[in-house]
Amino acid sequence: MYAQRQSHSAPRSNNRRTPHARPPVRARVGLLMRKGSNFGSLADAEQVVRSAGLGLAPLSVSDEPISEGGVTILATADLKDLDSGTLRGLVVPDGDDADVNVKDAARRALAAGLPVLAFGDSAALVADVAGVAAPPAAAVLITDGQARSLDDLKAVTAAAESIS
Repeated sequence: MYAQRQSHSAPRSNNRRTPHARPPVRARVGLLMRKGSNFGSLADAEQVVRSAGLGLAPLSVSDEPISEGGVTILATADLKDLDSGTLRGLVVPDGDDADVNVKDAARRALAAGLPVLAFGDSAALVADVAGVAAPPAAAVLITDGQARSLDDLKAVTAAAESIS
């Protein structure tokens, strides 16, 4: 088929295919890297948060890379980025590692006045650090000393859009 074209030096046209365009990043937030990270019943939450315009920067509490299922993830943000304002919020998935790491990261984010979006069992840990009652939900947004329950992806989208 390529040989039948009149000008074999001209680029091919893909006018029928629409290119994938990433949404513009409004704010960069830290994604706390945990062993066995998951978003519980809201499995697509990471894509929803990205489509809401938040850039997720892998955040690790140690200098070691995290390997999960043969994939190594290198951190692009540090805990000090929460203090300096480089990151505009914190996303905490559920996971299997030490809860002390979650509490330390949440404490630093809340002390800097940043919103924290926590999923699964991490929601109760972050709410405990914030000193608020954790409502029973798949995810919780904690900002300004208040916890807002997020039961579905639509609520997660609205919460992610409120972070600037």
